[in-house]
Amino acid sequence: MKVLGENKYILEMRGISKSFPGVQALQKVDFAVAPGEVHCLIGANGAGKSTLMKILAGVYPKDEGEIFFDGQRVNITDPISSSRLGIAVIYQELSLSGNLSAAENIYLGKYPRKYRYLVDWAALYNRAQSLIDSLGIKIDVKRPVAELSMGHRQIVELAKALASNARLVVMDEPSATLSGEEFETLVRVIRELKGKGITVIYISHRLEELFRVGDRVTVLRDGRFIATKNLREISQDQLVELIIGHALSKDRQERQATSTGPELIRLKDICTDKLKSVSLSLSRGEILGLYGLVGSGRTELLRVIYGVDQPQAGEMFAGGNRVVFKSPQDALKNSIAMVPENRKTQGLVINLPIWENAVIPSFNKFSRLGVLNYRSMLGEVKEQVSKLNIVTPSLGTRVRNLSGGNQQKVVIAKWLIKNSKILLFDEPTQGIDIGAKEEIYRIIKELAGKGYGVIVASSELAELEQLCNRIVVMFNGAIAGQFQQGDYRKENILRCAVAGR
Repeated sequence: MKVLGENKYILEMRGISKSFPGVQALQKVDFAVAPGEVHCLIGANGAGKSTLMKILAGVYPKDEGEIFFDGQRVNITDPISSSRLGIAVIYQELSLSGNLSAAENIYLGKYPRKYRYLVDWAALYNRAQSLIDSLGIKIDVKRPVAELSMGHRQIVELAKALASNARLVVMDEPSATLSGEEFETLVRVIRELKGKGITVIYISHRLEELFRVGDRVTVLRDGRFIATKNLREISQDQLVELIIGHALSKDRQERQATSTGPELIRLKDICTDKLKSVSLSLSRGEILGLYGLVGSGRTELLRVIYGVDQPQAGEMFAGGNRVVFKSPQDALKNSIAMVPENRKTQGLVINLPIWENAVIPSFNKFSRLGVLNYRSMLGEVKEQVSKLNIVTPSLGTRVRNLSGGNQQKVVIAKWLIKNSKILLFDEPTQGIDIGAKEEIYRIIKELAGKGYGVIVASSELAELEQLCNRIVVMFNGAIAGQFQQGDYRKENILRCAVAGR
């Protein structure tokens, strides 16, 4: 990367390398950020994004290379030295204390004092409120953080960074847990920060976000610098090709075949506290998409099908027979399985190894007279690991040590070993990189091709357009519209999702 002079960039990281036992995480990476820009950083899981930012934050020492901040060579040895330079990192897992107020969190460790030893609470609240107000957000800074929405917690974390006089703010997956409305607020706040001359490094797997908020983007792959591009001069497909390292396959561009078989499940006039007379069906070999804004009823509908919630009215049929599911166990007996939105807390036991996670629901399948057949069990797990291309050193690797995409594949493997024939996916690619997304899409399409029935609930319309034979749009707990493949019109789908018609 050509260096254009000391005053060109607020941050330059030149030739940064970092290795861990058995892994070369970064190999002579160059990264430069101009003052006042929103610079996006992207790459597949394992590309080195987090490692590079942790070196900038002082969490990891670099093995080699140089860092320049505001034209001066700096030695960042720990988080304190990074903070003193004016660098603040907002991690995906927010570092807020829920029992403290927003104001206390913002100025934690820097409370104003009176009479030398006493906290000046009036000054603390006034300063915090002024800072929040300057971002154009209405938050009562006296409220405990635990009572705030995820979007407002994100703003408090940002205000905490600004209170430390940050000149460069790193945002790591800031939108992962935000609703659409909260994301729009975040976009506006980022623009205001840019207007104040504050530089932002923005990390996200959601490509459409980068084009909304970013000026330039840097791509890393396998610990190496690949390219820095102006986002106004590159398409989303071109960006994907830089990330994955090869041209997009025709399979990604082709639409799913529309041929489907016999009906697998049917819902008739299902009502709950959140759902209003919902009727739909799923056929063998079909991929059905559920789209809608946060609170539209997508997840609630999946929970009814999976037996987590029981309907107050209406009927459900599986294989032509009327069924009543009082628990997920009833759904599993009818070959229905759920790949949940939060795989770490709802789909996996992350401290257990791959093989154990994969067979938890299927012990009876491998048991005879109370004795487990380990050879058969491990053989089937190994087969699924191979079929799903789960990247792991061994079956004994703890799931917590896998990438997000590979963790998601373990959840899928679990249900395939269970012989489930209907799979419910809730946000199947949330928090995983573009390369892993492509693999999840391939797996879903292959399952449908083998006769499985699949329902995918997603907040990413482009994802559903690519995957599904049919898209059902939810609004306020009811079905607002249905669209067949070949008749997808983004403006019509969005109108149903926003206006309910």
